[in-house]
Amino acid sequence: MIRVLLGRTALAAALVWLVMPSGPAQEKKNPPAKADSPATPPPAANPTGISPQTQKINELIKKGYEAAGIKKPAAKSTDQEFVRRVFIDLIGRIATPEEVIDFEADKSADKRTKLVQRLLGAGEYKLKNKSGGLASLPKAVGDKGPAKPIVKYYPEEYAEHWSNIWTVWLMTRTGHPDYRDQMNVWLEDYFSVTPSKPNISQKDLVSKLITATGRVGGPKDVGASGWTPKPEYAANFIVHHLGEREKDAAKLKEEGAFDAVPITSRVTKLFLGLQTQCTQCHDHPFNKEWVQSDFWGVNAFFRQTVRSATPSLAPGQNNQKMANAVAVTLTDDSDLNPQMLVTYERRDGRRLSSFPIMLKDYAQAMAGEKSTRMIANANGTKTRRQQLSEWVVAHDNFSPAFVNRMWTHFFGRGLCKEPSPDDFGSNNEVVHPELLEYLGKEFAQYNYDHKKIMEWICTSEAYGLSHVGVKEYTDVKFDPYFARMPMKAMSPEVLFESLMTATGTVAEKKNAAAAEARRGARDAWMRKLVRQFGDDEGNELSFNGTIVQALLMMNGSELNGEIGVGRGGGGTNLVRELMGRNKTPGTMYEALFLQTLNRRPTTAEVAKLNEVREGKATVTLGTPAPKSKGPTPKGPATYVPGAGGNEEQFYQDVFWALLNTSEFMINH
Repeated sequence: MIRVLLGRTALAAALVWLVMPSGPAQEKKNPPAKADSPATPPPAANPTGISPQTQKINELIKKGYEAAGIKKPAAKSTDQEFVRRVFIDLIGRIATPEEVIDFEADKSADKRTKLVQRLLGAGEYKLKNKSGGLASLPKAVGDKGPAKPIVKYYPEEYAEHWSNIWTVWLMTRTGHPDYRDQMNVWLEDYFSVTPSKPNISQKDLVSKLITATGRVGGPKDVGASGWTPKPEYAANFIVHHLGEREKDAAKLKEEGAFDAVPITSRVTKLFLGLQTQCTQCHDHPFNKEWVQSDFWGVNAFFRQTVRSATPSLAPGQNNQKMANAVAVTLTDDSDLNPQMLVTYERRDGRRLSSFPIMLKDYAQAMAGEKSTRMIANANGTKTRRQQLSEWVVAHDNFSPAFVNRMWTHFFGRGLCKEPSPDDFGSNNEVVHPELLEYLGKEFAQYNYDHKKIMEWICTSEAYGLSHVGVKEYTDVKFDPYFARMPMKAMSPEVLFESLMTATGTVAEKKNAAAAEARRGARDAWMRKLVRQFGDDEGNELSFNGTIVQALLMMNGSELNGEIGVGRGGGGTNLVRELMGRNKTPGTMYEALFLQTLNRRPTTAEVAKLNEVREGKATVTLGTPAPKSKGPTPKGPATYVPGAGGNEEQFYQDVFWALLNTSEFMINH
């Protein structure tokens, strides 16, 4: 055990602080031991495959550079950096070594555009090897059959990734997991594209979420191991944010069954990019265009919505089997709130009322005008939520809000001065108004198709920049101009999937039962990740690899199990498989780096690793000496034992160290 700890300490020193630049402007000085593919040559003025929308993004971002005095943005990212980034952003995991090699084998000028389109596409794809032929997985031990090509069906991974993202946006990570799982399977089914259903409409999605009715929770279908997608599962969104139930029977009849405060602010924030929660109690203190009556006008649309029961809370933090979530049915009762008035109190004590009035358009708000959309007839043919959904998707900030949310997903911040994706207002200047307006109109023109806006952004020059910025422009004041790619935290879901990808073995990839068994560990692993890496509101942008988070990764029994430490003879072992195909330290280092970081090691990294392997590396143990003005005294140095004939243990330690680097845990 001491040998393992010493080896890992030395490897951590060799790798954890070496593989990522300490600051955004630090240059990478060490060339790869085996050079990565050079960055693709800059595209021509109108390269094949680049859409007019992408060209416009490039043009308007450059216009922003000029306005900010930015003479030179960051260099173009390497192909290896780009492939890892786009896999994480679009399908929620790092690339496999075979996928990196497939991308490197493509020498065309528009290879990045083709990769983005492939990940967003609706068909299967067969990976290619270095020579351009079909790639195949190496045979597992005992497999005597012919090698089979590696076939990827990215639409499934896309649907799973974006259903995870939207589940957190809509439901957060609190409450009983059954409700979230139901929402997740409904979203995954909705996001699943096929050649016959290639588009995903934000307009249709939002309408379904706002108008959903039916039963959620309850037991699974008889004989089912999971949840089968049903339209009513979309009702989980409103069920979980309907607010406090009115206890007074007379007031319930007059005002409605629930106060609907949480759902009011969530609808405007998620779908319109407008934070109205502050105006529940008073006029907005910073964005003067939003007043208290705006909030309660939207709130009135939910006052006929009824929930049959209170949703179950999250079970205790344990690994025991949990009870089924309580069944809850969401409906609308037209007998409630017959006068259509919702009463609210001003801070001066006055009690006022509001009819169901749609939030004014953003342009109206900026001009000091009032909304012109109000339900005037209590006996209309549509439910209030149906009418609200029509007005939400017709709001002038509906398209810009989604564009800004997607831009934030890909760049870690939105197009406004403040980085939030959903805080439009007079107090938060839009830094790129022409770009936001243009993309909003194009998004609407293309039927609010999610994948169109994703393709336009991910094939832009700004998205393809390196995370290493030009020194003169690394001040935070330049962040809204996107002169480099910001480093972004992996969400707990993406980190989990990336760990599964990095630690997957040939046997497990070919064995459906083994793959399913590994998926079974997801719940316990995710519970630990979420407690350490995120918050209850699903905010991940502030994650920066704290000591607690790093220690969880380094010491977690789950991670140690995945890399083969402590496994029985019957378990699969990725390191052992890689050693069977890579007979020298150099090729093993390359295989492990591709497996985890999607790149090859630098010359300096290879030298450090060899130093540890050969027993020439030292670590300093004991209490650090106090700081003094003179030369820093050195403590006793201890030589690391090195591989010592146990090559497998050494490579497992290298694998462990790579999985614990900031380079692995951060999307850059």
